[in-house]
Amino acid sequence: MTLRLEPVPSLGAVLERMEALLTEVEALDEPVRSQVFELLDGVDAVHRMALERLGAELGDDRLAELRDADPAVAWLLDAYSVGIDERRAAEEAIETVRPYVHSHGGEVEVLGADRGVVRVRLSGACSGCTASAVTLQEGVVEALRKHVPGFAALEVEEDGVEAQPHPPPGPTLVEIRRRDQ
Repeated sequence: MTLRLEPVPSLGAVLERMEALLTEVEALDEPVRSQVFELLDGVDAVHRMALERLGAELGDDRLAELRDADPAVAWLLDAYSVGIDERRAAEEAIETVRPYVHSHGGEVEVLGADRGVVRVRLSGACSGCTASAVTLQEGVVEALRKHVPGFAALEVEEDGVEAQPHPPPGPTLVEIRRRDQ
């Protein structure tokens, strides 16, 4: 009997294949697609619980050593925000788009960040602004994706003031770029 081991693929190759498989799963018919995503969500939840507990046991210094030692381990820890101050990372991300929001008379405030979900409040001219969805998608969400490891979703609260829908103040510039970039 001969035992034949396949070479271990690179992290990049595995991630690329996972992306391709997700695209295929999205094309499946219901209810199969929903069942597959429910299964993936369950696996994700178990991984998140275990990694959070492992991170708490290891501590920040050991986690930093592990991140530095292996790119696959670093990717996994970052994907689940293990050892990351998510709120601080979210605040830093929002700082990168705050000048744009301020230039239109608005404000965005981080209310919290937990398990990849960032909660923000829009106020000022952003509250009720018909362009705020574009601002969130193109600005805030993109900044959070770049700066918050494990970013999964954005929850938005409008300020308590009943604002009437209104166009953005002044001209609005929207960057147009190809999707494949």
